[in-house]
Order: sequence, then structure tokens, then C-alpha cells
Amino acid sequence: MTEITLQGVSKSYGNVQALKPVDLTIPAGKFTTLLGPSGCGKTTLLRLIAGLETPDTGEVLADGKPVFSQQKRINMPSHRREFGMVFQEFALWPHMTVYENVAFSLKAAGQKKQIQESVKRALEQVRLTGMEQRQPHQLSGGQQQRVAFARAIVMQPGLILFDEPLSALDALLREEMRHELMNLVRELGITALYVTHDQTEAMSMSDEIIVMQGGRILQRGTPENIYRSPADSFVARFIGRSNWIEPGQSLFRPEHGCWETTREAGEYTYHAVIRRVSYMGDRYEIELDAGQDRIWTAYHTRRLQPGDEVRLYVAPQHVCRVDSEAADTLHSGRQHIS
Repeated sequence: MTEITLQGVSKSYGNVQALKPVDLTIPAGKFTTLLGPSGCGKTTLLRLIAGLETPDTGEVLADGKPVFSQQKRINMPSHRREFGMVFQEFALWPHMTVYENVAFSLKAAGQKKQIQESVKRALEQVRLTGMEQRQPHQLSGGQQQRVAFARAIVMQPGLILFDEPLSALDALLREEMRHELMNLVRELGITALYVTHDQTEAMSMSDEIIVMQGGRILQRGTPENIYRSPADSFVARFIGRSNWIEPGQSLFRPEHGCWETTREAGEYTYHAVIRRVSYMGDRYEIELDAGQDRIWTAYHTRRLQPGDEVRLYVAPQHVCRVDSEAADTLHSGRQHIS
């Protein structure tokens, strides 16, 4: 397991600052996800750790030892950092067999002893035993992704970096591979840093989520904490669905809207008109017009009719108030996230 520490790390491309100066620790043995929309800086941060890009400022430490330091003029090449990496496009050599693809990183690092044993173990771990002599075009998308995983873990790294590794797969296979990947990382006991724009992936796989936007880290926490207590309006809108009571100030989640009174002290009651009803298999999704430009979503066990006037009740503990003052502090200056 490897702990990664960033101290004052930043990166610009021309006049665009892709990553604002940040202090950040990726704890050893945890599955940490960088989550945000395209262009938010998450892939830049990953590539700075991997050594595929060079920071403008700061230090990157692996278990307390610098792999990059602007002040000390240290910039360890990517291959010497010995981190495993899995990319969106798999990046398999098309002219090589499965065995050769997995063995490639060992040979490139000069580790020529026990290659056969190491490759065999890695393929067993990703359930590809017996496919050693196949070439990538003879494999399904899921099998190709498993080869990419095997290649990343064959050197038994303390850290594995994932850059949108499942986005090229179809929805059903993506869900299957999500569970396999999560289980594999936990079985191996390695540190994982995972980049995605998919909130479902982030919420279901992660020990911790780091939400990014505009080159900044907006919030860090467990999936439950990020969902229940978003730091600002962007996080609230990006993670799950939000029913805003006061725009940018207070909200509740769709599952917390009740059709019957909870009889709790301080309970909020809202009058609304049903706009749309969608059947989702296990429930009905109800779109409501609550007035004052408030369009909300709630869930019901039976079909209601568009145009009906209804009441929606929300218990006070389910109303989340965004701490805009804390968010303003987080967004200004150097970010200290640990």
C-alpha cells in the first residue's frame, strides 16, 4: 500500500490553470475517486501523480519520499514510480498476445526473473487463465479490460491509477466490471485512485470521493457524507438529484419527500401540482411543480395523475442547508484537503 501526498501542486497549460495549488493526501489502502465533469482537473491531477505530466509547483510524495519536487529539482520518470495504470482505451498492444501484453511492463522494468509465474498469478486474479495466447481482437471488451487490469497489477504496485477505465464499455458490462474491479482492489489491498465523471461509479465503489470543478477541489468525504451534506450548490447538483427549497441555500433529496404527514415537530408542508409520472420498475418517479420556479422530483409506489394537486411533507432533519460561507473559503486560495 502506498500513501500519496501532494503539497502545493499546481498545473497550467498556457494561460489556463488546469489545477489550482492543492495540498492533498491519498490514504494508503483506500479506494479514492476524483469525481467531476470534463475539464475539471481530475485527469490532470492523476497524470501529475503518475509522472505523465510535470507540475508547475509543489511536491508529490510517495510514502513520504519525493517523486517530484520543484524546489529539490526531483522528477522521477513515470516507469520508476512503479505505479499501476489503467486507461479508458485499454492501450493493449494489438500484435501481442495476452501473455505478452501482461509481461511487457515487467520486461520494460528489467524484471526478467519469474515473469511466467508473475503473469500467471495476475491472469488468475482477473479470471483469464487459459487465454494467454489470444490476441486482443479475439477478446470481448470486458476481457480486454481484464487484461489491462492484469498488466497494471502484475508488478504488485502499492498504488494503481484508473483514468475512466469503464467508460468504453456498454452499460451492463460496465456494472459487472465495476463490481469486479472494486473486489479485486480490495482483495489485493492496494491503494486506488480512480478518475470518473460518473457519479454512480463514484458512489458505489469509493471509500472517499473528491469532487472537483474548475481546477479546484470542492469537497472530500465518504459517499454518504458527500450526498447528505454537500458543501455547495455545485456538489449538490452534481451528486444525485436535488429539490431546491431556496436556490443555492437549502434542499432535500427526492427520497425524503413524503405523501403523508410524518407529524414531526417543524415538519415542512408544500403544495404542488403533478407535472409528469414515469414508471421506473420499482417505483414511480413524480415530477412536481411546487411554485416559485421550483420543479421537484419525488417517488411513489403507485401511479398518480398529471394535473393532480398534492401535498408533500419533508421532515426538518432531511432539509440540507448549504454552507455557502465555508464553500467560499474552500474556493479561495490554496486548498488544504486531508
